[in-house]
Parts: sequence; structure tokens; C-alpha cells
Amino acid sequence: MKKKVVSPVSLVSAVLALFSLLALAGCHTSSVTADMDVVIRATAEQDGKTLLAVMEELQEAGELSFTVSDGMIVELNGTKQTTSSYWMLYTSDEESANEQWGTFEYEGEVLGSAVSGAGELAVKEGCLYIWAFESFGI
Repeated sequence: MKKKVVSPVSLVSAVLALFSLLALAGCHTSSVTADMDVVIRATAEQDGKTLLAVMEELQEAGELSFTVSDGMIVELNGTKQTTSSYWMLYTSDEESANEQWGTFEYEGEVLGSAVSGAGELAVKEGCLYIWAFESFGI
């Protein structure tokens, strides 16, 4: 009886392929683990304003700093996006979220990925808006 020998290259390739599949499969269905986050809970005074307008008010008050480039938030509180790390937006407003695109857990509550950007997203009193700094890639 002949023994089958698996070459080291084939074994490493198979393991890398498995890790790649697991990483891609988890991108849209599992909760997100973030290195840091920025939490905004909308007040009655902010209700109906865009999230960007709320963030601009917070920036003017010195409670938040951010940079926008080409309509995207690229820096929050001194942390800049990179080629593999981005600021992602999540909300507890079920009408403005899609959990199939990703979720974020905060204090026992699961938030869905925002379906629009900060410039279009109208905030609702009491809802959470969380910017999570996430890293992607292998």
C-alpha cells in the first residue's frame, strides 16, 4: 500500500485558502470587533438633523474632531484611515440600518451597518450612531 505524501506547499496553500474563506465569510455576518469607537446618542435638539450636521456641532463645541474627504469620514479624533483600516458607521435606528451588511455590539445592543452616509442620515432622538475603526485584510 502506497502512502500519499502531501507536499508542504500544498498544505500551506490549503491552510491559507481556508483562512481566506473564513475571513471573507465573516465580513458581513458576524459582530464587528473595533479597535476604538466614537459613540453619538442623538438628543431631542438634534432629531431630524443629518449626522454630519450633528458631528459639525460637536466639532465646534470641541467634543469631536473629524475630517471629510470626497464625502467620506477619513479621520476621527486624530485616527486616520489607512489602506486596510476604515471608519465604519453603525446605528440602532432599524429603519436606517442593515444587519446583513455587518453588526456592532455596544452595551448589549446590536447595531446594524448604516445604509447611508453621515451627510444623508437623519438622526433620531435616542438612537445610537457609532463610528467603529475597523481593520480588514489578512
